[in-house]
Amino acid sequence: MASKPKATPLVGEKALLELELPLTSGLSPSRPLSAWFHGPEGMVLLQEPSGFAGFMAGTLGTLSVEEVFAHVLTGIRSGLLAVQGGSVRRTVSFRDGQVVFATSTERWERLGAVLVRLGMLTQVQLTQALSRVTPSRRIGQVLTSEGLVSEAHLYSAMTFVVREIVLSLFELVEGSFLFVEGPAPMADVVKLPERTRDLVLTGIKRTEEVTRLRRRFPVDMRVEPGPKGLLPGDAPLFAKRGAGGTLGELRAAYEGGHYGFYTWLDEAVRGGNVAVRPAEPPPSPGPAVEGTAWEQLSAEERYNLLLSLVHRALQDAGKDVDLLRGFLDAPPSGLEDAYAGVALGPDGRVDVARLRANLSQGDEAVGRALTLEALDAIVSYALFSARNVLPPEVAERLSNTYRTLQGGLA
Repeated sequence: MASKPKATPLVGEKALLELELPLTSGLSPSRPLSAWFHGPEGMVLLQEPSGFAGFMAGTLGTLSVEEVFAHVLTGIRSGLLAVQGGSVRRTVSFRDGQVVFATSTERWERLGAVLVRLGMLTQVQLTQALSRVTPSRRIGQVLTSEGLVSEAHLYSAMTFVVREIVLSLFELVEGSFLFVEGPAPMADVVKLPERTRDLVLTGIKRTEEVTRLRRRFPVDMRVEPGPKGLLPGDAPLFAKRGAGGTLGELRAAYEGGHYGFYTWLDEAVRGGNVAVRPAEPPPSPGPAVEGTAWEQLSAEERYNLLLSLVHRALQDAGKDVDLLRGFLDAPPSGLEDAYAGVALGPDGRVDVARLRANLSQGDEAVGRALTLEALDAIVSYALFSARNVLPPEVAERLSNTYRTLQGGLA
């Protein structure tokens, strides 16, 4: 992931802000910015339109798209919502809490591309029309003035575009947003077929459907033409995929949102036009516990075996195996004396003899019980930490192994 652009304060007689080039796009000396200062933590720079009433800004990790829309809806607010996800920017205009317009920088969410997709225009006609677009003559004016699209069809397509842009926002889980409250736009206003509240519910349902289909079709699945052959319109998509064969590569070649892709895929698989098969199973993260005579191991050896399996899984996944040393460097409260001088072996096992010596209190049974408690603590730490960095299926396999190794310990 590319690093985010930065703004650097320059100290002098006047405080200046040096912006990296990506931040200067769209800025103009004729439209100065106003700064909303929040101390050393940061500031927000805004172009204040006439009638500016306030703003709300944040990341989608803090407030979801649903929560942002709820803020606009419940407050019956007017203004502009801008959502940035990666290099893609979408805006939504509101009037009294209702969506009245939307724009997107995604090619497939532009009016011309949608007209072609809806069959109202050919690609050749669109290309010719775009060549006649000027700053004072937009694509819609070109299409209607030259009789390529009727006013009714243009309005219908624009309504479709606005609705799809809004619904696509609910697919985003990363990015940032800015809502600037102010007068509602007077031009470029459309009437959507449903109220914004119903549109939000549709967006949430779409997101749930995409989540379900993503679980059914992991990106590492192999994909190829099905027994009934590709539909004519799908052949170019497979041609763009290249020599690869994974669902992730096909998704990258598909021009459209997640909902469009996964619903198309689901229909194509059901119709026999596309076939999918599971990816080759990944190599085992370590020796299988089923192949080990674990029932013949002592309790201490079982715990050490699991630590070695976690260590091996981290190695195979290319993760930092020193993750396990964090426990020994700073043991939890109450275990400092137990793990004093205890080292981690090259295979991830701990020095049980040293651990037992630290906990010996003259009573062998008590010492062994304390040793097992200390081992269970580091194993729990290892499994918890591994779950945060390993693939979910590997972490789950280790957790199942832990339950297996615990058999008979009571």
